[in-house]
Amino acid sequence: MGLQDRNYMYRQTDDGSGLGGMGMMWGLIAVNAFFYLLAPPNSGLYNKLALYCVGRDFRFHQLLTAGFLHHDFMHILFNMYGLYIFGKLVARHLNGWKFLVLYLTGVLCGNALFLLLNMNVLVKLVGASGAVCAVMMAAAMLEPDQRFMLIFLPFAPVKTSTLIICYTILEVIMMLTAAHSSIAHLAHLGGFISGYLCIKLMRRSDVVWDPLRFKRVLRRRQQDQTRPDFGTGFDFSSPSVSRDELDALLDKISRYGINSLSPEELARLKQAREEMRR
Repeated sequence: MGLQDRNYMYRQTDDGSGLGGMGMMWGLIAVNAFFYLLAPPNSGLYNKLALYCVGRDFRFHQLLTAGFLHHDFMHILFNMYGLYIFGKLVARHLNGWKFLVLYLTGVLCGNALFLLLNMNVLVKLVGASGAVCAVMMAAAMLEPDQRFMLIFLPFAPVKTSTLIICYTILEVIMMLTAAHSSIAHLAHLGGFISGYLCIKLMRRSDVVWDPLRFKRVLRRRQQDQTRPDFGTGFDFSSPSVSRDELDALLDKISRYGINSLSPEELARLKQAREEMRR
């Protein structure tokens, strides 16, 4: 059986229409890029679609459209990179339409919370940060053990759950201390809240880490303890990697992620890759 014949080489979170989570994620990135080109910063259309809290022709559609506008190239670059990094984790669990609901709910809740608490301030709000934060929270709840290397902590990989806790605390501190910040910290917090609620409603059975319970879901922990050892029984000293051994390694990655592989299994996977190139 080749790689192209394996089910997990395709999007598993399919709702029957062929639209998977990864496809929706790339579609949303494309839509954001389209809006950035269609309504460049400070253009007439940009000002009509941006969200103004008070004093500048507020329309309800701005709660949604503002989430697809960006202030400059670096703004959209960082947001879309964040959507990609965390979205590919969430896409393993959500089909395309549920991923869209998660994203749009993050936009609406983030912008609505910011608007609600800034009713008397003349300020313009744009950006997909609320949606990205919703996806980040979803990734932490569904894939809490995925590790990220941070620029300012180059030798300390951080788990998704730890990253979300630290980031949320930082957002609260910045919101309380940076009174004149150009960053909408409230929109970020609204995104976190909406991401939590969406996953609890849409994928409760898949939740591994619940930030309000501060512990893993017992059922999933018991499953982890009964994971089969796919590598047991294979002769790691064999000069070449057999097809059965490769299939077992790929099955383990599909179910539990590449971080579940032992150093010996990683070495065998690398060896198999080199053998396939010959």
